Amino acid sequence: METERLFAAAKELIGARTDYPFEGDRDTAVFRHGAGKWFGICLYVPLKYFGEGAGSEYCLNLKCPPDLAQILCGTYRGVLPAYHLNKTHWITVRLHSDVPDEEIVKLLNLSYDLTLPRAK
Repeated sequence: METERLFAAAKELIGARTDYPFEGDRDTAVFRHGAGKWFGICLYVPLKYFGEGAGSEYCLNLKCPPDLAQILCGTYRGVLPAYHLNKTHWITVRLHSDVPDEEIVKLLNLSYDLTLPRAK
């Protein structure tokens, strides 16, 4: 998935915004709800995390129910337990992998829904 399409899909979600919270880092982008809660983060992941060589790859971390995460990790080589986040509740999606663009957008929307403030 091209990053332009991903960022456009995130922007379409009600109250969503993208920011770059880490000083001096214009690569790590965080997708947030209006109140500031994260529902996704784009960041460079070292290729060694995927069992590959040197370098890094731009990926997307999303919140995901554990049972679905397990299915996705078994279905796609491009979905793994999250890099640098809770590996039970978050996944890493390789944007240029076997994960179809439509599936990535569905997962982005699911992460958005899962992180919405709960009614009290």
